[in-house]
Amino acid sequence: MERFNYIAHRIGELGRNRGEVEAESIAQASEQIRKLGLRVISIKPKAAKLGLHLPFLNRVSLRERLIFTRQLALMTKAGLPMVNALQALRRQSESRRFQLVIDQITKEVKGGEPLSKAMVKFSDVFPEIYVAVVRAGEQTGQLSEVLFNLADQQEKQGELIAKVRGAMLYPAVILIALIGVVFLVIFYVLPSLQGIFSDLGSQLPLTTRILFFVSELVRQYFLLLVALIVVVTVLLRAWFKRPSGRQVWDRLRLRIPIFGGLTTKVYMASFSRTMAMLTKASLPILQSLQIVKKTISNSVYEAAFTRIEKQVENGKPLSQSIDREPIFPPMVSQLISLGEEAGSLESVLLEISRFYDSEVDNLTKNLASLIEPIMLIIMGFGVGFVVASVLSPIYKLVGEF
Repeated sequence: MERFNYIAHRIGELGRNRGEVEAESIAQASEQIRKLGLRVISIKPKAAKLGLHLPFLNRVSLRERLIFTRQLALMTKAGLPMVNALQALRRQSESRRFQLVIDQITKEVKGGEPLSKAMVKFSDVFPEIYVAVVRAGEQTGQLSEVLFNLADQQEKQGELIAKVRGAMLYPAVILIALIGVVFLVIFYVLPSLQGIFSDLGSQLPLTTRILFFVSELVRQYFLLLVALIVVVTVLLRAWFKRPSGRQVWDRLRLRIPIFGGLTTKVYMASFSRTMAMLTKASLPILQSLQIVKKTISNSVYEAAFTRIEKQVENGKPLSQSIDREPIFPPMVSQLISLGEEAGSLESVLLEISRFYDSEVDNLTKNLASLIEPIMLIIMGFGVGFVVASVLSPIYKLVGEF
């Protein structure tokens, strides 16, 4: 037996009733509530207590979901009943959170609910695209094949994320090193030099005075500056969550040199691979576009997908609709057009995804060599300014003697 929390109202009365019932499934729980003369507004399983309710502790990782999907595909293909397969996967899972999720799904499936409907209740574990593809597999009788495709797609997506994160590691390390050097110069090097120059009593060059002024300002108001940076960061993050701020940030992400091109290629690889999987699962184009729109977390692309969706709904081919959007490379619409004409849209989309996967791979491998000159110029300018500001008064003093 399982406990369910519900919200309901009594027919003919105002107000809402909240309560808890014990039943084998949601269907049985709903029936019990109706027998009490209540009309159900919402009902969901009572959350199991996990001790600490911290998101990073309760999150189900991509790796765990990938293993679950691939093993479920193998068991389904072997003809194992769904309930037995889920129970076996529950025992194999190392994540307490995932074990609880599988328990709830198993109870729902045992009560007669389809797997996809049971997964809907756990959107933090199974995204909408995952549930939609599973539902399509159930409707077409190709669940095992669809699950294999889902596992492959998740694996490719994980590899793509790992490549991008790896590429970002080098600039992050250089930036931290640069901040460390600036901190060392401001708090240790310049104060000692300032004392030496002030004892000599000579007029310092403008650049040297500016450097010492900035150093003294930072040292005196360090905590205030840190607090100001934190406040500005929090305010910017809050603004970026609003529609206007998010649009500005998303456009900026696409225009940053080097990284903008990488972001576009990642989006194209994700779009084409997801569309290929949904097409193979026999989902309609419109539904596929609606799902893809939610998988790409960029408001610029979301708006473009909304316009593409309307064009397709009005009878325009997908290729023509994409061709009208300048944020999509021309090659994408041209290849999709060939796929539509030849009746091989799925294979063309897969080729597009392979091409952009290769592009992302090459760009991430060469990212260090592309960023290194920029970082060297920035560091060289900063170090040159400090050295020139320190050496110029020394040369001046030597000349006076």
